[in-house]
Amino acid sequence: MTDQTLRELFDDLAETLPEGPSRAGELWRQGTRSRSRRRWTVVAAVAAVAALVVVEIVVSPEPVQRGIAVYPSVTPTTPTPPMDTAPPPSDEAGLPTLATALPERWADIPVVAAVSGSVLALAEFGDGRIYMMKSDGRVPLDVKLADSRDSAGNGGTPLKPNSLSPDGTMAAFPQKNEVVVVDLVIGQARRYPVPGFNEVVLWRGEQLLVEQEEADYLLDLATGKVRRQAYKGFTGVAGYRDLRIVSPGEGGRTVIQEGGSEVVLDVRGITDEGSMPVGVLGNHGWQRGNLVARSASAHGDQAGKADVVVVADTDTGRVVRTLLLPWGDSPDIRCGKSGCPVRGWISQDTVIIESGDRLLGWNINTGALSRVAELPEGVTAYSLRGW
Repeated sequence: MTDQTLRELFDDLAETLPEGPSRAGELWRQGTRSRSRRRWTVVAAVAAVAALVVVEIVVSPEPVQRGIAVYPSVTPTTPTPPMDTAPPPSDEAGLPTLATALPERWADIPVVAAVSGSVLALAEFGDGRIYMMKSDGRVPLDVKLADSRDSAGNGGTPLKPNSLSPDGTMAAFPQKNEVVVVDLVIGQARRYPVPGFNEVVLWRGEQLLVEQEEADYLLDLATGKVRRQAYKGFTGVAGYRDLRIVSPGEGGRTVIQEGGSEVVLDVRGITDEGSMPVGVLGNHGWQRGNLVARSASAHGDQAGKADVVVVADTDTGRVVRTLLLPWGDSPDIRCGKSGCPVRGWISQDTVIIESGDRLLGWNINTGALSRVAELPEGVTAYSLRGW
């Protein structure tokens, strides 16, 4: 639209306005200012784009290779597990007593025909009989059993450290070519055919793992069916899970196996030769929750002078805590062959350890050691229930 056209429009508009000062000039000036603002806006926009282009040209240099900071790799280290030390056998009597449902002095428990209460342990005394140990007395177990023998003819008591079921209601005894299972509530015994020289039983819920030197079997108590396992020997772990601790020869790695999986149990620098004892009937690992406890001979300068108990995480193989049990001044070994055996757990945090004729409780949270029970010389074998 030209200036001439605008003038004509304003003249027509002026004719319609009321009398008074003419506004045509004012309207013309407003129209002129509006056109000027639009003109400057366009100019400013063009200038801004040009400035951006210039800036882009000025501040965008040729691409260069930037330096990369390289940091040295750090290998994570496994913290050393706490090691507690037990007093020598001569000083054990000074340890505090741990109050449990288990009778403290087994020699003082009277023989009774019957008594109420749950079975806390099974024990074989010097008279050759097996008793059900309760808080108020021990009751003879009426079952006919033969000595347990291996393929070399070596005999042993049918009562094993793992004979009593975790809930204290059942007992299992390995025999040649069979396993005898007794219901302790009703006093009924049942014999299951299992071929071979059966030496160890481990409870697996409604099943029993029966171990031999040449073969291992899984016995289903409900059906009586026996299934041979892919492994053999005495590597099973007592407890609720089907765990095994396998320790190869010198230079090998000890592992915890469950089903088709395994994790390394690194006990190098802890146990003698960095392994666990193999083929020792009375020295099984004991599982509770995600932990397992097992004993062995100590390592290094303590080898032949002390035993050690190891507690490890079953899922990772990480050693959680250890307990050193020195033999003291006596020339005799403190415990049996290949270490002071673990005999179970009291709750999730306390391991039961056999030290000569005494049961000790070791708290793995605090490291505290206590006396649990005194075993008389007449007790030749025993089995504790789970807690």
